[in-house]
Amino acid sequence: METAGLFVHFRKSLNFDGGPPDSLPIRITADTRYKLYVNRRLISFGPVKGDRHLWFYDEVDIAPFLQPGENTIAILVLRYFYGTSYAPSFPRLPVGGLRVVTAEPESQWADLVQSGASWETAIDPSRILRVDEIEDDFLHVYERVSRGDTRQTMCWVPAQPTEVRISTGNSTHWRLSPRLIPPMRGERVQFRGVRKVQSSLSADEWRATLAPQGVAAKSLRLPPNSTHRLDLEAPAHVTAFIRVHFKRPYSSGARLTLTYSESYENEPRMTPYLRTKGHRLDDRRSLYGPKDIYDLEGPRAADPPEYHENEAMEEVIAPFHWRTFRFIQLHIEVSSSEVVLLGFNAETANYPMDVKACVKVAGDDMPERLWNTSVRTLQNCMHDCYEDCPFYEQLQYIMDTRSSILFTYYASGDDRLARQAITQIHNSFQPMTGLTCSRAPSHRPQVIPHFSLYWILMLADHLSFFNDAKFIKKFLPVADAVLGYFDSHIDPGLGLVVSESGPGIWNFVDWAEQWRPYGIPPTAERTGIATYTNQLYAYTLKTAASMISALGKPSLAEEYLQRANGIIQAVRDHCFDGDFFTDSLASQANGAMDYSQHSQVWAVISGAVTPEKGQELLRQCLRTDSKFVTASVSMAFYTLRALSAAGGTVYDELFHRFWDPWRNQLALGVTTWEEDSVSQRSDCHAWGSAPIYEFMAEVAGVSPLKAGWTIVSFRPRLTLYTEFSATVPMGMANGSVIGMARVSWTTDTSTKTIAVSLRFAMETHAVIPVHVALPGEPTHLLKSSDDLIFFIKS
Repeated sequence: METAGLFVHFRKSLNFDGGPPDSLPIRITADTRYKLYVNRRLISFGPVKGDRHLWFYDEVDIAPFLQPGENTIAILVLRYFYGTSYAPSFPRLPVGGLRVVTAEPESQWADLVQSGASWETAIDPSRILRVDEIEDDFLHVYERVSRGDTRQTMCWVPAQPTEVRISTGNSTHWRLSPRLIPPMRGERVQFRGVRKVQSSLSADEWRATLAPQGVAAKSLRLPPNSTHRLDLEAPAHVTAFIRVHFKRPYSSGARLTLTYSESYENEPRMTPYLRTKGHRLDDRRSLYGPKDIYDLEGPRAADPPEYHENEAMEEVIAPFHWRTFRFIQLHIEVSSSEVVLLGFNAETANYPMDVKACVKVAGDDMPERLWNTSVRTLQNCMHDCYEDCPFYEQLQYIMDTRSSILFTYYASGDDRLARQAITQIHNSFQPMTGLTCSRAPSHRPQVIPHFSLYWILMLADHLSFFNDAKFIKKFLPVADAVLGYFDSHIDPGLGLVVSESGPGIWNFVDWAEQWRPYGIPPTAERTGIATYTNQLYAYTLKTAASMISALGKPSLAEEYLQRANGIIQAVRDHCFDGDFFTDSLASQANGAMDYSQHSQVWAVISGAVTPEKGQELLRQCLRTDSKFVTASVSMAFYTLRALSAAGGTVYDELFHRFWDPWRNQLALGVTTWEEDSVSQRSDCHAWGSAPIYEFMAEVAGVSPLKAGWTIVSFRPRLTLYTEFSATVPMGMANGSVIGMARVSWTTDTSTKTIAVSLRFAMETHAVIPVHVALPGEPTHLLKSSDDLIFFIKS
């Protein structure tokens, strides 16, 4: 059969005549994924995505779910085939399987639960992972299930233990590690309603079953030989586990097709990559997306696996992996036997980020709408790793992840998922190329040289926010190797980095419309030299110099600064035409196509221009009528960094206008930020969540001036709003936020006076210095133990 992998069932009976133990912690992992059930209750889903350097296991105490007498442990394992390129989002190892051991090896129950031949196992012949879905190039989680035709072919056999010899220096196929992050968190989805009902039953009848408001769902009888189609609307874009309950039919033959979609839209211009979307609730358009297809089983098979209560009377459709959607289209084809639909349940699945930050602007709800949409987008791109977009790829790309991590620091103070991401990207380092992979973990390695530089920036960010030198130091050799890769590609005559081209290298910059299909400036492809590459490299060298100087390596820091200065001078000499920076060598620039916002933005960030010249560059290239290649939303965060770095008033001048594309999206009914406005491939991509960072770091003006918030910088932008308040978390230790900064100000228009307040709530009694810089006022170094209140002229 053509499939990306297979499902394998495992089961074992446990008998506790004298009553179950008070505690029975087990350690469980599988390749590739598992679901653990105890007495038909789902207990755990895992493991966290890992790689051969770090394969994770979960520790679960199953005792609370055991009962006196007979108990059943059932585990459903999804094994992706190692020898195919399907499902690149899901790493797997050459030898798959399931591993269960007790967390207490000396326990009397150790042999009882230990994985081995005492377990029974069976391959599921009825359930395949679709590879024929045109909407799906990456995940291959969508299912085709035909139990009615194969229910007699389930063959249970004793599980086959896999032994690994570890003597004489041999190692296992994996390096096991306890999970580094907490389990995902979920809550029940209350569907908003149904749309476009095509059925002999009324919309109200469907609503009472699928979207009951505050009451129990009513069962719905679907007559024989009938067809029903309708769209189910969630309150917002979500990622969730799905369960559909039917009364068990008298015979097989009915079919349920579930189509998952992020919005109503026109027929895609190129599936799945180029879409045309208007208002997301405009149901004059259609829903497009990947499908699960289920043929109902009917009467129970002989000796089936059992995962749900009352399976003799109910048939439960439950896709193994969580799904992403704002709308689900149900298409039910009933054969000769009546079908009774009992209910449709969804439970969200996300990394448990506790949002501590908030923002409020009196008389203006737009900042809160920008904030709330940004947080929802970020949460939907956080599961067992950061994800570029949950609907299509679920891959942890470095550039995307760096932004998402910073947004997480400011929204919650939480760095646990960030630490895992930093480690996984480090583990993807390719010694032969001198670069990390562009995304990790992944079954299909990919290299984007620029992204390795963003990983180094990620290290510096973590040190700045958390000051965990021990954690960061172990990554410095790979960081130095990455910087060495770019140094080794410098043209001796020009002093500029020459981009390597060829198989296995993708010199992606941005999804600018003029640079499609691969996101590379045309002039950089012609000459082999990209101004952006050199600017990013120089900026990373400077940032790395500051980081390693703080970590006690001043001589190497000085070398990095010298290399950065050399690159910046070469950029000025060869990539600047006297007015603007070109995308490659100025001597070969075509005025109609070789000038981009990117080259001006990164000139400011890298320090290739003075602040005054930088302000002029940004004002010119960000004009709505400018001829510069426009940066996509993926670069928005860095455009804002340039506006901030340029100083003067340019950030404040352009701040409100900058959010016009975000406001336009809200006007089109989005509940999460789209990937980009040109392809409109996905309606959820966290690189659009820049408002989180801007409201905390720039508007409220709270940031770590010294590593680990040992000195706090307070530089609020008081002219952006007349009345503003925000709460800013300041890092985390031992699972708790170490402190909160509460910022507020009000403007008295009659006296033209701004009253500014800064208060701290610290988990400890530590007093930290606060560097206060208010417009038009001398700077102050004050103490966090004081309630800081200032009155300044507006």
